[in-house]
Amino acid sequence: MAQESGHSVSLAGKRCVVVGASAGIGRQTAMDMVAMGGDVVFVGRSKTKLDQAVAEAGGGHAVVADISDPAQCTALIKEAVGHLGGIDMLLMVVGVSRLSLLAEGDAEIWEECLRNNVIGPALVTSAAIPVLSDNAFVGFFSSETVGTPYHGLVPYGTSKAALEEMIRGFRAEHPEFRFSCLRIGATGGTEFSRDFDSDVRMALSETWIKRGNIPMKLMAAEDLGMAIARIIAIAMEFEGIDYQDLVLRATGGSFYGTVEELMAQMAEAQE
Repeated sequence: MAQESGHSVSLAGKRCVVVGASAGIGRQTAMDMVAMGGDVVFVGRSKTKLDQAVAEAGGGHAVVADISDPAQCTALIKEAVGHLGGIDMLLMVVGVSRLSLLAEGDAEIWEECLRNNVIGPALVTSAAIPVLSDNAFVGFFSSETVGTPYHGLVPYGTSKAALEEMIRGFRAEHPEFRFSCLRIGATGGTEFSRDFDSDVRMALSETWIKRGNIPMKLMAAEDLGMAIARIIAIAMEFEGIDYQDLVLRATGGSFYGTVEELMAQMAEAQE
């Protein structure tokens, strides 16, 4: 029977877990899910930031966990289920990287990307499989760098390509759930570039501009978080539709100004 149109989206009665909810896109997504009536677990590494987000949202539960630790991947699901009783929606908003050209990179950079961007999400998802509700939605943040390598971010892009293959694997092995890949474009107001070496970023920015890697505009983390929360709410309502692969990027084409103008744009977006 067709759904009636004209009503607002809602997550009332839905049990949601957002991993990476202490800042940026994940924080806004989790907060908006609370606003739409969801029972939401905010997962992140900083207890202080999680507590602030839950307080600002006016609801939800904070679970402190670092998914680079395999034991914590299992423990966070157990703790989340202790709050929720089960899981209808699991969202992995994680992305870790440092800047390094391939000829200058070391094993630590590769291990950090793979541990946080692939292995952690895989272990969290595996731990969640037994407690997911029928037709549950499981979403993962990937990156527009997959298939379009950025100088200095190849280990990150490689890890996200591996993540996308992992998502396809979960779909094949567990067709009873809906696994969604959300490829995200450049966004301001996140902590993604927090650990970038400023000198290396300046040196690479000219190459990124020449290759058309940089968008004319950046998406805002708050806007993107709210949009993703609504997309997922719609997906939760229409359970007969599988949102397998989504791409979200800024409008306006590519940036071809100077490095100085780019740095000013990035600084403004972080405010």
